[in-house]
Amino acid sequence: MTLTTMTARSGGAATRDRSVVVVLLLMLALVFGPAIGLHVAVNLLGPGASPDGLAATATEAPRGARG
Repeated sequence: MTLTTMTARSGGAATRDRSVVVVLLLMLALVFGPAIGLHVAVNLLGPGASPDGLAATATEAPRGARG
């Protein structure tokens, strides 16, 4: 097995690396941005009045009931 030393990257490779990082950050922002925004909005605004016909709290199914 032969081990070789790493040489410095050219300027083109550094530009591609930077582009990959930018795309990665953009994709992460698109995925996690709305979820974080909703959590912040709920915490800042608090629970509001429930619309007509909707229960304010979640109801659970009776235990032992199926389907």
